[in-house]
Amino acid sequence: MRSPRCHSPLVSTITLSLPDEDLAFLRKLSKEEGTSAEELLARQARNFRRVMEAPLPAAVAAATGIIAADLDVETEMAEHLGRKHL
Repeated sequence: MRSPRCHSPLVSTITLSLPDEDLAFLRKLSKEEGTSAEELLARQARNFRRVMEAPLPAAVAAATGIIAADLDVETEMAEHLGRKHL
């Protein structure tokens, strides 16, 4: 569902189910920051999007793909730790 907001592009409304303790934390934090829980979540979503859409740092991009995609990391780590702590 879309609803217009003053001086901003169209926004969508969503309904979230949160554990009570998470909602209490969100309400407390938003009150401390002098904003609403909705605005706090919207800001976090924008920040998350910015991080996820940002290009990888050159060093990370250069290392991308050096580990085989089909590597069973959990098994390799367990075996490594087993050898390390013999």
